[in-house]
Amino acid sequence: MKVATGSSPGPASVAPRYLESVLLAAAVGVLGALANLAFRALISGFSWFFRGAEWHLLGIQLGSPRALLIVGVLASGGLCLLLLDRFFPGDVMGYGFPAFLEMVNLGNAQLKRRWILVKALGAALSLGCGASVGREGPIAQIAGAIGSAVAQLRRLSVDRAKVLIAAGAAAGIATTFNAPIGGLMFAQEIVLLGHGELANLTLLVVSTTAGVLASQALAGNAAIFPTLPFVFRSYWEMATYAALGVALGFLSAGYIRFFYAVSDFFERLKPARPVKLLGGLALVGLLAAALPLELSDGYPVIDRALNGAFGFKELALLCVGKFVSSAISLGCGAPGGVFGPIFFIGTMAGGSFQRLCAGALPGLTGPRGSYALVGLGAFLAGVTSAPLTALFLLFEMTRSYEVALPAMIATVAALVVARALEPETIDSYGLARAGKPLGLGREGFLLSRMPVESVMRRQVATVFDGASLSVVLAAAGQTSQTVLAVVNPENRLTGIIAVRDLIGLLASAPELGPLVNAYDLCWRDCPVVGPEADLNEANQLLDIAGLGELPVVNNPTERKLLGMVAQIDISGVLNRLSLSLTTLAPADKDVFWASDYRLMRLRVPSAADAKTLRQLDPRARYGVSVLAFQDAAHPDKGFSPLAPDLPLKTGDLIVAAGRPADLRRFVRELEGIEPAGEANHGTS
Repeated sequence: MKVATGSSPGPASVAPRYLESVLLAAAVGVLGALANLAFRALISGFSWFFRGAEWHLLGIQLGSPRALLIVGVLASGGLCLLLLDRFFPGDVMGYGFPAFLEMVNLGNAQLKRRWILVKALGAALSLGCGASVGREGPIAQIAGAIGSAVAQLRRLSVDRAKVLIAAGAAAGIATTFNAPIGGLMFAQEIVLLGHGELANLTLLVVSTTAGVLASQALAGNAAIFPTLPFVFRSYWEMATYAALGVALGFLSAGYIRFFYAVSDFFERLKPARPVKLLGGLALVGLLAAALPLELSDGYPVIDRALNGAFGFKELALLCVGKFVSSAISLGCGAPGGVFGPIFFIGTMAGGSFQRLCAGALPGLTGPRGSYALVGLGAFLAGVTSAPLTALFLLFEMTRSYEVALPAMIATVAALVVARALEPETIDSYGLARAGKPLGLGREGFLLSRMPVESVMRRQVATVFDGASLSVVLAAAGQTSQTVLAVVNPENRLTGIIAVRDLIGLLASAPELGPLVNAYDLCWRDCPVVGPEADLNEANQLLDIAGLGELPVVNNPTERKLLGMVAQIDISGVLNRLSLSLTTLAPADKDVFWASDYRLMRLRVPSAADAKTLRQLDPRARYGVSVLAFQDAAHPDKGFSPLAPDLPLKTGDLIVAAGRPADLRRFVRELEGIEPAGEANHGTS
């Protein structure tokens, strides 16, 4: 739903602003490329220290008992990470990309500027000591933080800031793989969740182009994975690639669930974070003693597999090893991303699948490298729901048109199977469980927190189901509604009549006037909502039905008419909510709208310290919706969604909406007072 927030600027004001956006996108692209080169240098430096100098000092020899000392190398890296976390708590540990997406799509698109350094140091330490993580998520966050810093410097709106963050992330990924279109698709599909206007897409093109040109000028044009030519032997292989896609779809869904099961396991452990981190890295080290190729992101190993190295047993072991080690590494708190492990697992799974097919159909199966390449893309699509990103990365890696059809078949098959088994992606799974569905976007998320009764019009024009056409026309002429509710004498909804349909009826068959009544004219199986339904659900029903208003009934069985909810009122509420969370909430003002609802800022008192939204349950107990909160320890982050199980702290700010009496009762609950009275209160 597009919501107007003001008058449209004229051409004279649009042109300079768009030119500014283009220049800023180009600048962010170049800065993202420079950040990526610096990040690579950090990874190389820490890799030399931990897996070069320290390995040599400890005398680690693979295939001997001294290989167990890899555990010590990973532990030393873990200690460095804990020291970094002590200086920058909350910004270093774990898989941070979902939080990045939450800030961009559900929050105010203001990232911490220190992420530019902290994320780079954390991920480089993690990769350097050998944790089984990826570098792609961190570089997207680093370059995205650069875009956010530029947006904050220029005091851009939330929407324009989102585009610059996406532009930075696009440049970071594009320069990592020397793949400008792949980086562009990454930003569009994963960072912006497929939403975005054509003008914004142009800015992403500018950013990735500027970033790749800068990177190539400084570091050359070498491909990160130089592959053998793609070989497609027979059209019968289409069936083989489709089967590969199906198998990787099952593997994708399994990886997402296993990844979060391991994360939940570490979360439930009672020991403190240092014990969890060092214990998890010790497990990764023990696995690496047997499978040393699992260490770090494994780019050189991926390169060898894409060029046909390894037999079936090696490929299968490497696939399973990375499947486990990456989940443990990120689950225990080591910083990094999942793209590297995804590439590794997909590559090894594709190569393993080829060895099986070659045994059954030796004359009709292409080489290992070709199946490993397609496996990389198909597994990426299945885990992230980003098929275009996967396809364009493959195309830019091979620069071969022959890869197109096999890759498309395998990618689509993997995506369909994976989403049928697990609707969420690896980035949205945890957020969805925390009550923060990324698919809704910022607008949908805000509307999902508000009930229909907050904007429901109780005084609406209705006609009885036995009313004649002339009575219906008279009622339509006396109201501004676009929909008339048709009710029986007990005020139960019979159906609705759209005013536009009346005009069509009069124009096409005026002689039917004396022969029909309201019951004949109405849409009897029309969509309805209850007063407790959220505004996002009502808005979707209005869009699907193409209506301006929707009847609100007490329940689907009795269908007693309570009022109507109009799309124009939903738009007004959304405007007020968006404005409140950006300007009015910090100013300590209340905002009123229809049905005596208001938006209020509340400071968490000491009596509510450590309580969660799930424990307070304000929606069910008081009819109050908590829309957002601001962490007292990090006021620079602005307002963001509040997870149901996140403990509140004394001094946190929350933005709540409801009727004044309900808000007063909720405040008394927060203050630890029995909510029996209706005494006045003050907000901070």
